[in-house]
Amino acid sequence: MGTPKISILVPTYNPVPEHLREALECLRSQTMREWHAVIHDDCSTVDVLAIVEPFLTDTRFTFVRSDCRLGIGGNWNACLTYATAPVIQYLFQDDLWSPMFLEKGLAILETHPSVGFVSIDHEYRYENGRNNAAYYDELNAFKRMKIAAGEHRGGEMLRQWLAFDLKPGLIGEPSFVMIRRSLTEKIGPFLTDMPQSLDNEYWIRALLSSDWYFLKESLGEFRVHAAAASAMNDLAGAGLADRLRIYQLLLKQLPRKSDLHATTQTSLIRALSAMVRRFFQRRKQGKSVAMRGGSKKTILLFVLRHPLIFLNSLRRK
Repeated sequence: MGTPKISILVPTYNPVPEHLREALECLRSQTMREWHAVIHDDCSTVDVLAIVEPFLTDTRFTFVRSDCRLGIGGNWNACLTYATAPVIQYLFQDDLWSPMFLEKGLAILETHPSVGFVSIDHEYRYENGRNNAAYYDELNAFKRMKIAAGEHRGGEMLRQWLAFDLKPGLIGEPSFVMIRRSLTEKIGPFLTDMPQSLDNEYWIRALLSSDWYFLKESLGEFRVHAAAASAMNDLAGAGLADRLRIYQLLLKQLPRKSDLHATTQTSLIRALSAMVRRFFQRRKQGKSVAMRGGSKKTILLFVLRHPLIFLNSLRRK
């Protein structure tokens, strides 16, 4: 097959056997064949080796199992340590690609040297009804109407994302983002203590260091599970806490007197104001606002560290 051009990273944890086999089969069906794949299992309680064993007869596949549970970010980072090719592509255990996915993504990186990562458009497959359909339908429509196809300067794309207050997640899920290994080495690992939005935080770091390309052609499917419904509600806890922390990390990275710093702070005030408004609306309607303990602590610390920003958001309410 020649020297691998792409390292395919497959983080697994208690996968649905049929879904994982379908994901690996779509990888094996790619028209671009110069890749190697590392299946890294995060100490599952099911026998993942038995599921993937038929694929290991293909020498391009390697299976590794962690001795202890690393969590989402830890598993993604462990995968990165096995990447040796110039280009990296995650494939989550239940997502699907069209046969031309790798070929078309790689062609963009080869012809656009300033582009460090490529987002590839895709559809959403609803496995347990359409509980989350409104969010994903809105996300798809938003990207296709608001984001132009082609190359974007990293800083300008970040500014555009901030105009929408970093919501929705415009860059996409890791299964549909192809990235140069040199860029991952520059910006470092994923955060391991961010439960929900660690990919969005990572893409922001990437935009600060590189240009980005949007391939507006649907070349795969992201499976949507009912268990992820609460992840779409900021006021449910982790989403709100993660989003505030992303703003805080971004402000730390930007020069205080830069235009982008001012843009970020303005976006944060708008976003926090909307969150506060939704909070009071739900309270007025007699609806509870459930938050995990860790999320409550993160939000409280943010308010204590940034009282002026919080007060400005209240004025906008």
